[in-house]
Amino acid sequence: MSWRIALLFFALGILTRIPFQTEHLWAHDSVLYERAIERFDPLEQRPQAPGYLYYVLLIRALDALVGDANRAMTLVALVSGAAAALLLYLLAARLYDERTGRISALFLLSAVTFWAYGGVAYPYTLLAALSVGCTLLFWRATVAARGRSAGLVLASAAWGLAIGFRSDLAIFLAPLWLIAAWRTGIAASALAATVTVGLVGVWYTASALAGGGFDRFAEALRIQARFIDERYSVFGSHGPRALVGNLYELARFLGRGLYFLAPLVAAVPLSAAARRIELADRRRALFMAAWTAAPLAIYVPVHVGEYGYVFSIVPPLTVVAARGAVAVARGLRMPRTLPLIVGAVVLANSAIFLLSDTPLSASDVLRRDHGVAERIAYLQREPDLARATIIAAYDAEVAQRYAPADHVVLGYDPANPGFEFVHGSAACAPGIGAREGCSRSAVIAIWDDLIRVAGGGWETVVMPHGAKLRIARDVTGVRVRVDGLEVTLER
Repeated sequence: MSWRIALLFFALGILTRIPFQTEHLWAHDSVLYERAIERFDPLEQRPQAPGYLYYVLLIRALDALVGDANRAMTLVALVSGAAAALLLYLLAARLYDERTGRISALFLLSAVTFWAYGGVAYPYTLLAALSVGCTLLFWRATVAARGRSAGLVLASAAWGLAIGFRSDLAIFLAPLWLIAAWRTGIAASALAATVTVGLVGVWYTASALAGGGFDRFAEALRIQARFIDERYSVFGSHGPRALVGNLYELARFLGRGLYFLAPLVAAVPLSAAARRIELADRRRALFMAAWTAAPLAIYVPVHVGEYGYVFSIVPPLTVVAARGAVAVARGLRMPRTLPLIVGAVVLANSAIFLLSDTPLSASDVLRRDHGVAERIAYLQREPDLARATIIAAYDAEVAQRYAPADHVVLGYDPANPGFEFVHGSAACAPGIGAREGCSRSAVIAIWDDLIRVAGGGWETVVMPHGAKLRIARDVTGVRVRVDGLEVTLER
């Protein structure tokens, strides 16, 4: 294990992400984080509960330096992604050997969605870095010959602080704390637990005070929990049927996070020789299994709503994939093929990001980022377009954030029941929006690329980087039906 190699991976993580830094807020939650920089209030979705207070304080400090909330968030994403690769190298080298550490870091850096999220205003590469960093400390405490008690207290303190950035780590890393504490004395374990609980208490208290008080913060948590239960969780109205949707989303997010790593992950359990090697150290095998599987306790029964959520699982899977590459080379009885196997997978995943047009590829990231400014610029070309009613679903907050004030923005959640309205000419005022007949021109523009349109009179305009606007003119008095991701005009 070499710090020079670790720093090389950090530098590689920075250099490979700089060309893909985005200029506009990425999605709904990015806008909420920007609002939280101005005023932290989870009850008002500044940002959504539990608020991630330490992350908000970090981007607030960076925003004060750079004067741009999006740049503050992309800087955190950039540095966190590079730090995750550095830490994963150190962790995998300690878990196994130097070779596994290097391969794991290369696999993480070339993972498609992880690469993409290193340049957007989202906190999920930070989730990966915190997860890997705490896991490294827990493993050191687990195997320490000396100073195990001090190591556990240090790891517990890091865990307690990390929860202030990403509260889901409280659950994801709990099994690792138990493994590390198992062979530590009761007194040291109790002290470590007290440190963690104390730091979580500091975060909770600070979040409540910053968000308007304990009652207000608790209400924000209740509302967010109820929202997730009603939409996604097996504990809500969907019951066991929610498992199907959650498993599908989990498979989709992991599939695009792994691509060519997936066969190497599968090689470990499928190879008898690889299984024997991995199970030879049962403590390490248990540790890896706990690190990998713990997030599933939330993602499967409750919610897995974003590609970035699985960055709690992708790092341990890259370690498993590294072991799979070693197993394949060993199984071929051609050890010298290992660099070829690793190189082929790294190049294949890199090609998907750099050359394909799949979701979260480089072209997709640029299309989405440039599409914000290009859509707005197009809508300013003519007076009626400059006052068009914009209909947006998943990107409603982004459209609202960047659209000039002359536009009426109708945002909606596709998961809600459908609705309809007549595009009228009433004056816009508080309580009178597009659904109540408010408009400033006889034009409707569809913002999200994912929304489908039906009915007559639609014009599709493709922006220079590939984003689309669907425009319908002369729609005053026309009934508009919105159902999921379909907008229909009934002329």
